[in-house]
Amino acid sequence: MAVFTGTLFASVIDVSPFITTGVVMAMGLIPTAPGLLMFNFANLTWTDGTENMGGLQVIGYYALVADVDNFPELPSAPATASEEVTLTQSPGFTMLAGKFFYKLYSTLETSEVIDENQGEWDGQSFVQKATIFYPGTAVEALAFAKNVNNSNMVFVFIESNGNRRVIGSKAFPAKCKPAFTTGKATADRKGMTMEIQAYGYTPAPFYEGVIRLDGEFAS
Repeated sequence: MAVFTGTLFASVIDVSPFITTGVVMAMGLIPTAPGLLMFNFANLTWTDGTENMGGLQVIGYYALVADVDNFPELPSAPATASEEVTLTQSPGFTMLAGKFFYKLYSTLETSEVIDENQGEWDGQSFVQKATIFYPGTAVEALAFAKNVNNSNMVFVFIESNGNRRVIGSKAFPAKCKPAFTTGKATADRKGMTMEIQAYGYTPAPFYEGVIRLDGEFAS
């Protein structure tokens, strides 16, 4: 319709229809933010006395992407600010038969989730990162490091206030870089530091649904 209107108007004002048509078509290349009306902007204020403890709880969860039957996704038409960054609860994470999430311990006050902006103007997204420390060099820890080293993973970490943050998805699995140290002095920290990284259009999203474990559920 835009091309036809441009050509008709050009014939009236005696301008080349090819030039006018080209201009009208080019105007269609200007970004118009089709999802703009879905943005849920609001006042970003702060209430005195709000609790805001940092850090992660000592237990998180992990699974192989290959073991996940269904990945929760962000709503296609979020109606609230919460829906902008919260994965759907139903059906949430569902696992293949006999598969489940595993618990992952990390030493208190050694682990964190970091969301960093990446990309050029009009092409920005987020790097979703986590760093954890697991104490010791037990055979189970070394075997875990071997198995996640080149695997596609998904992690769920829990903030101090109980918010669950997901790193890794079917489209952009989490990748891991585990490293061990025995320490030098007797008082040095000994164990595994692991860096975890994935990508997404949002910071590591929230998830409030069920997490299936071996013989139990975390909800």
